[in-house]
Amino acid sequence: MNRERHLRNYDLHSWSGIALGLIVYVVVFTGCFALFRFELQPWEDPAKRLPFVENPIEINAPFTHWVEENAFGQPVDFARITYPTPLAPYFTGGMTVPMPTEGEIRDGDAPHGFITQRWDPKTGDRLPARGAGLVEWLLDFHRDLMWPQGLGGRTVGRTLVGVVGIILMLSILSGVIAHTKIFQELFTLRYFRSVRLKWQDTHKVVGLWGLPFFAMISFTGAVLGVVAILAPIVALLTFKGDQEALFAAVIGAPVEAVGIEAPMLSVDKLAELREPNSGKPVSFIVMNNWRDQNARFDIYFPTDTELPLYEGYQIDGVTGERIVDSQFENLTLANAFVNAVSPLHYGNFGGKGLGSFALKSVYFLLGLALAVITAFGLMMWVERRLHGNVGKRSEPIYRAIGHLTAGVCMGLPLATAAIFYLDKLYFGVEASRLYWTGVTYFVVWGAGLAYAFYRRNDYLVTRELLLLSGILFAGLPFLNAFATGTSLLTIFTAGNRVAQYVDIVLMLSGLATLWVALLLPKQRSEKAPAKIDPTKTSTARVLTPAE
Repeated sequence: MNRERHLRNYDLHSWSGIALGLIVYVVVFTGCFALFRFELQPWEDPAKRLPFVENPIEINAPFTHWVEENAFGQPVDFARITYPTPLAPYFTGGMTVPMPTEGEIRDGDAPHGFITQRWDPKTGDRLPARGAGLVEWLLDFHRDLMWPQGLGGRTVGRTLVGVVGIILMLSILSGVIAHTKIFQELFTLRYFRSVRLKWQDTHKVVGLWGLPFFAMISFTGAVLGVVAILAPIVALLTFKGDQEALFAAVIGAPVEAVGIEAPMLSVDKLAELREPNSGKPVSFIVMNNWRDQNARFDIYFPTDTELPLYEGYQIDGVTGERIVDSQFENLTLANAFVNAVSPLHYGNFGGKGLGSFALKSVYFLLGLALAVITAFGLMMWVERRLHGNVGKRSEPIYRAIGHLTAGVCMGLPLATAAIFYLDKLYFGVEASRLYWTGVTYFVVWGAGLAYAFYRRNDYLVTRELLLLSGILFAGLPFLNAFATGTSLLTIFTAGNRVAQYVDIVLMLSGLATLWVALLLPKQRSEKAPAKIDPTKTSTARVLTPAE
């Protein structure tokens, strides 16, 4: 590659990174926590700490009564029942219902919404509702940045995250091409040289060793994000803009209701079904056209370490007869690809128990490494322009970019720790829990950003905000014990130990963050360049710390 082309590619890598580097960091860092949403739910919600019941009560009557009382005589297009698992040890029902505004009559023309209900597996009593909060925020902020509804809502947010995945893929590709001595750089770590060289070597080594994972996570993230804008485009090109026809071609056309009422199969009887090959029990059932003669039930069974996560078949909701021409029987390549992307992106295919936790831990460490090299790339960009011979802007501009980088990157862990505290200290109405979670998140994050500009010392800000984040994470087990009475001391007696395991991980993460923060310098080392003895005649060039 000639020098001019190499410089163009290097500039592409540099500017593609700095243009959206901070948003890449945000998406990657939040994704590290989104990985553990199923494990975090028992820590967040005390109802998930119920002991797992091997033989729960019959649920058909409570579930049927709940569906009918919320249908208000209208057809139910979609309903769902999920059976108890160790991570969610209760029955969960869900359904779409007409959701009119205040003063309107609930009818078939009203906008539809999705509601849920939980039942105790021992008594069948309805468990109190808990508003979405900590886990919902961590997951959805990663997926769609909680983009405001007035500005396009989650479709726009998810598209932006997909664009971030594309930018990340572009940065990875251009970075590999730009590093012509790739095998040498795999083992180059000059930690006793200048700050910039330490950041540069760490950026290269971690980036190159984690390249396969980073390429996979950026590709799957891009697919999950841009599908929101690809569907209308593909529909326009292939089905004259008819998105329903596109979805029917990919996942099969839904069976229409005929308007003739018929009795449904008991969900208790369906719970006795087993997957023909593996013998696994039913995980959940999706019901279409409830109480209609054309009702169809999709029966889902879990897989252990396969993609996709579930397999199953479709039956007639009235007779129980297996449907031979369903999406399960005629699985297209496109359908299999779509079903596999999400589990691959979130690491949900590692089975259960220790295997799942081990796989997600590897994902977490690699994801954190990607966040670190993204932050190092941004810091190098600023460092080269403030203390090197690169850049044509004024020093205040580069210092402002440095403060912005430090505030955003170090304020985000602090904001994440803050919403864990809010979850245990919140005393408002459950319907507003998610709102106040978001308010807390942005207030603390914004405070970290403002502090970076106030301190005007990016090294000190990085150290101090990380110290505070470490203290907060390490203190979460004590807060959990105070708020719920479940502490690390009950780990050997508690029926559901997931919350205690989360406490241990949070404490260790906090202690590790404290250790890293204490190793960081308080300011940039400004060592003077070595002096040349005028009596010497050597022409060797002396390296300055910036080099």
